[in-house]
Amino acid sequence: MSIPHINHALENITTACQIRLSLLYPQGIPKSISSRYSKELSFLSDSDLIDDFEIFRLLSEEAKKSSTPIHMRGTIMGSFIYYLLGVNCFNPLPVHYYCPDCGYYEEVNTHLFGIDLPLKKCPHCGNNIAADGFNLSVESVWGNDGKKTITFDYNISTEFLPFARRVLTSIYPDNSIVPWGMFQLNSGMPETADDNQIIGISPAGYAILPTGNSIQDYPDLISCLEDGEPCVTGGCWELSTHLLKTIHLYPVEHIDKLLKLQRATGIYANELSPDILRDITWSNICNSTLLNNTSRMLFHELKPKTFRDMVALDSSSHNSFSWNKIGAGKINLYHFQQMISSESFKKYPCFTREDFFDYLLESDIERSLAFVASECIRKGFACSVGERKERFDALEIPDEIKEVAGNYLYLFPRAHGIEYILLYAELAYYAKIDSRVFSKIIFKKKA
Repeated sequence: MSIPHINHALENITTACQIRLSLLYPQGIPKSISSRYSKELSFLSDSDLIDDFEIFRLLSEEAKKSSTPIHMRGTIMGSFIYYLLGVNCFNPLPVHYYCPDCGYYEEVNTHLFGIDLPLKKCPHCGNNIAADGFNLSVESVWGNDGKKTITFDYNISTEFLPFARRVLTSIYPDNSIVPWGMFQLNSGMPETADDNQIIGISPAGYAILPTGNSIQDYPDLISCLEDGEPCVTGGCWELSTHLLKTIHLYPVEHIDKLLKLQRATGIYANELSPDILRDITWSNICNSTLLNNTSRMLFHELKPKTFRDMVALDSSSHNSFSWNKIGAGKINLYHFQQMISSESFKKYPCFTREDFFDYLLESDIERSLAFVASECIRKGFACSVGERKERFDALEIPDEIKEVAGNYLYLFPRAHGIEYILLYAELAYYAKIDSRVFSKIIFKKKA
């Protein structure tokens, strides 16, 4: 019993990437971009992720048919191959200008994102060109050796679930595709009321069963979704021990609203490129009431001027700090301002794990060591005890960076922060162009 590999998956991925590359860079692919693509393709070829990337490619193609937004979670969004295969993805490459008319290419040495930079005249042909790229290294996704753990967790609209099931059925015609559900807890119940906390089972995606098996072969996993449809339940690890392959498709309210907004306005969400979103400000996003309370507080207090700054502050709402004693998801503003006002932090303003990696490289730390150090920092080694603390103290990196690292127990990935901010910017864009429709859909008011 097994789940078969997808025939010609790597060939399909390679062909799709080459087609997209020719569209993005019609006057020739710059050498550094070609090198990044080749390195990622080599890592992919030696990994067990080929089927996962092919599933992503096919789901993205399905989403394009109806202009349905799908997003990923975590570091996978920093992959250049992911960008080439996907829909409504952002370009993870170093910030650069490229002229599609003459092929002029210029990398920009900056901590800002391409979306933060102004238009400029191409020095060769005189056309206006925009900067692109979000400064995500290949290590942020693949690690030093291509062996870093990568997960594929999708954020989707509720109505995309049946389309995804159809795609999976076409990929695995000889395997049963069954709903996968997660227990839904009542967060308002006291922690001691364990028996009453579960209020239902919500869809989490689909499970692909080994060839020849049906859901009845897993009696310990069977339950029902809220609409009564049979499903399997359990975490990814538990289902994998039964040889089931899980596809995590998580319906997200913001994406459901994005879909409604594009229908009401006639403007496709998948067409809202960074070029279109450049003028969205922190106040546009705050006034759309899309941020969590901590991010909203930080935005109002610090008024981020760039998308890079917005990602930094929003990521901070997901970080864990050594000095923060007021609970998960909340920040003591006084201590936060103390942190960012220190001389070490001003020199090395690190809000995400990738910030540490970038500043270590700029401090002439060897690339593989810079990644190892940033991984130790994002896992809280600087604030740990015992062997983990000794390992961190032994790292030959600047003392000022070690001082900054001492603030963090956990660091959010930049790629996930970018995905959040761009999603908020897309929603805020609809608020700018048609506030009445936005109000009706987001706040459920009559326009």
